[in-house]
Amino acid sequence: MTSRAGGTGPASSGMPIVITMIESPDPSRNAGPSVPAPESGAPESIAATSLQKPAGRRYHPSPEDWRAEIFYSIVTDRFQATEPIAAEGDRADGTSRHGGDLRGLTSRLGYVRDLGATTVQLSPVALNGSDAYHGYAPRHFMAVDPRLGELAELRRLVDTAHRLGLRVVLDLVLNHAGPVFDYADGSNAWKGTRQAADVAANGIAVLPIELASPQHFSRRGVIDDWEDTDQETQGDFPPDYRRLATENPRTRELLQYIACWWIKETDIDGVRLDAIRHMDRTFIRDLSSAVKNYARSLGKANFAVIGEHASSDDTLIASCFESGVSAMYNYGEYRRQNRALHGCGPARLLEHSFEIAAKAFGGDHGFTVRFIDNHDLYRFLRDGEPLERLRVGLAFVLFSLGIPMLYYGTERGFRQASGRLDPENLADPADPGNREDMFAAGKFVSASSAGDGFDRSSPAFGWTRRLIEIRRRHAALRFGEQEVVFSDPGGPGIYAFVRRHREGSALVVLNTADRARRLDLSADVEPRGPLVDILDPGLPAPVGGPGDGPLRMTVPPFGVSVLMQDPEHLKPRPGAQ
Repeated sequence: MTSRAGGTGPASSGMPIVITMIESPDPSRNAGPSVPAPESGAPESIAATSLQKPAGRRYHPSPEDWRAEIFYSIVTDRFQATEPIAAEGDRADGTSRHGGDLRGLTSRLGYVRDLGATTVQLSPVALNGSDAYHGYAPRHFMAVDPRLGELAELRRLVDTAHRLGLRVVLDLVLNHAGPVFDYADGSNAWKGTRQAADVAANGIAVLPIELASPQHFSRRGVIDDWEDTDQETQGDFPPDYRRLATENPRTRELLQYIACWWIKETDIDGVRLDAIRHMDRTFIRDLSSAVKNYARSLGKANFAVIGEHASSDDTLIASCFESGVSAMYNYGEYRRQNRALHGCGPARLLEHSFEIAAKAFGGDHGFTVRFIDNHDLYRFLRDGEPLERLRVGLAFVLFSLGIPMLYYGTERGFRQASGRLDPENLADPADPGNREDMFAAGKFVSASSAGDGFDRSSPAFGWTRRLIEIRRRHAALRFGEQEVVFSDPGGPGIYAFVRRHREGSALVVLNTADRARRLDLSADVEPRGPLVDILDPGLPAPVGGPGDGPLRMTVPPFGVSVLMQDPEHLKPRPGAQ
């Protein structure tokens, strides 16, 4: 910990951060969407804050193993609004603010608990402009957006979650700010030079004031070629989100402090780092170390730092673990598996995808965050597809190796109108259509999301809860190593894999086809002996079992089975010694 004006904070260099006081910027003076004033008491300066642990305060401990968690990702503006609804613009327009807030979300945490998810992942809460309902264009890095609520309400949300047995991960945007300055030449075009461009005379409208200096921004213009490494790593994010100079040691220290401040103030259990592909790798290393060390000083011994790197290259994603992150989004596997899970490719694609990832990630594979959809991607279920396809997709993500993440509404069967299976398509973007209102009074809805999104009686909700309960009860489905034992090579069909653990093994059998398929498995793998389908014990038991001769079973269309050794078979016979 390093001494500084007004308090203490981490500094990777071991040198004090010297705070230079400058005139407080007016966040509304730059051109662009209106920016509300932060709540009274929100710090304008880092120098006015401290990272000293409050006397007598007890912080919530970390989970022992994040692989046991199930994430539930939420777009706060769309989840639950508090009456009277404080929306901005047309509530039926997917790009406007719909009024979802922290109080509303807090009132619905019981729904998340009842589903069985264990960790709520919040979209960013820092103060943004009016058009950035999603939170990814911060203008004040140390203030809760007043349209979402106040800092006290964020604290109350985290405290309530902890009382319900839930964790909270906060999405932190530290790679860029919103449109907080204009370029002196009036153009956002990529500058194509290592020399930073000048800022217009109206200055930089960002808080805290220590960040309001040109040195803390790359100032190279907006990315227009994502294949250009210089642009990808140095450019502003479209349309005009200004990249922070995370290669600058002083910028790093300020951002590290800001991240630790949110932990101290809110008692969150982890952070999601947005778009780390656009950050300096040394910064990721320093930030992960500083955040984890500071959280440990508060009693959070296993604080999570989760990176989002939207690459298809598993090796590149895997290399981020070298920077000290706790987990990484598994985009590579998502993109390779999507067509097969939708029945538009052979089940063998799932096996090939797993082999590629296992080789790239090694022992870190179990710490990748798995998903079948999220706020940047199409909803898994498309219009016209049978609900049963979602049943298979949910079983796949919840039973496979890794940390599963559910996207709000997927457990209710929310659908996407697009029929595209390409993960992202600029001509037919996933958002805002994948960010429907969950609450009953919402106006931005489809046929699949209209009405009360929190109806626990829906078939998809019941199925998801059942899968989660099975995962919770069996360590093999949380911590077990994974081995693929069969995949249909010729088209949609059987994908079978074993999760092996010292407390017992489980054989997961999925059918991605819309017709019944036959599985004949002669491989000598666990579990051995007579088997029972723990997902549906009422189904006829399969014939045989690995190790006791071929396993033969018919898997119905979109069928899901989780086979384990029959506990009745293990009981001693009456009179046996």
